[in-house]
Amino acid sequence: MSRRKKKGGRILLGLLMLIIIVVGAGIWYVTPTKNLDLKYRSIDTKGKIMSMLETRQPQMVLNKDEVAQMSKKNLIKYLSTHDVGVDITGADFQMNGEMMNAEVNGKWGVFPFGATLQFHMTSNGSKLILEHQFTKIRSADIPLSIFKLEPIEISLKDYLPDIVTVKEVDFLEEGMKLTFKIDWFSIPSLW
Repeated sequence: MSRRKKKGGRILLGLLMLIIIVVGAGIWYVTPTKNLDLKYRSIDTKGKIMSMLETRQPQMVLNKDEVAQMSKKNLIKYLSTHDVGVDITGADFQMNGEMMNAEVNGKWGVFPFGATLQFHMTSNGSKLILEHQFTKIRSADIPLSIFKLEPIEISLKDYLPDIVTVKEVDFLEEGMKLTFKIDWFSIPSLW
């Protein structure tokens, strides 16, 4: 009988060790690989607007970094009004044409994680809309039924003077081109 107890104890100990190893490997797998924060730089379009007015070309190009900074700022705004089920502690956005990838760090309870979120960008008037497409933790896809963000809206008017209205948005490899409708008669009031 004592042999049976010893054998049962060894099996139980082996299963316990296996569970600890699997849980440890899972925690290691989801742990962030980069240190990220939620700090962003404000973008200044004043110089681009002045150049646009001088050349009378009603368009400007925002580079990838400027679009990424706007996206990061608006992700923070979105997180303050939406409960996404996790705490996002850092993000880094990378634009590629109509697609925006966000490397994010966060916590689910006490467990830290790193993930990649991919968004498809569209525009509607002066709104830039980031539609969540998928989430990955390293190479593992997270189903949208488990984690999905509602569309994130960025108001381009927050970065532009009142005399311009966004007519068209073109997504480029190097950024985003905005074409405007301008009330040219309002321009003297700027000086």
